[in-house]
Amino acid sequence: MRVIEDIRWTAALLLALTALLVVVLGGPVWVPEREDDRLGAMVRAVLAEQANEGPFWGTLAPYVAQLEVVRGHLLKGDATAVYVAMNRLMDMLEGRENGIPPEVADRLFDYCCLVMPAKYHDVSRHIDRFIEHQFGEISG
Repeated sequence: MRVIEDIRWTAALLLALTALLVVVLGGPVWVPEREDDRLGAMVRAVLAEQANEGPFWGTLAPYVAQLEVVRGHLLKGDATAVYVAMNRLMDMLEGRENGIPPEVADRLFDYCCLVMPAKYHDVSRHIDRFIEHQFGEISG
């Protein structure tokens, strides 16, 4: 019987200590994702596609360079320049510049629309194309 009481007492003590730590430390804290984290996700997506380029190596290099332009403006805190640079990237993807395969361009275009905050690209210019990529051509 004494062993069971010791286990209960120890469990109660650990529970109380855990509760105290949660109160003192403030509990779990949600931290919003920063824009440079989102840009990092976009860069990683382009680099992943670049790693799979195969015989057409180098077609995604201008896209990586454009994302570095975006990063430079983001680090300076120049939201207007980020907007212009990000829209340039979206234009490059739409135009399949530098011979990028259409399926890669579409995939990166869609991902960019998802991951980057709307304040950094002209959603009205890209929403129709994004919907078409996701759901097919909509008649009407």
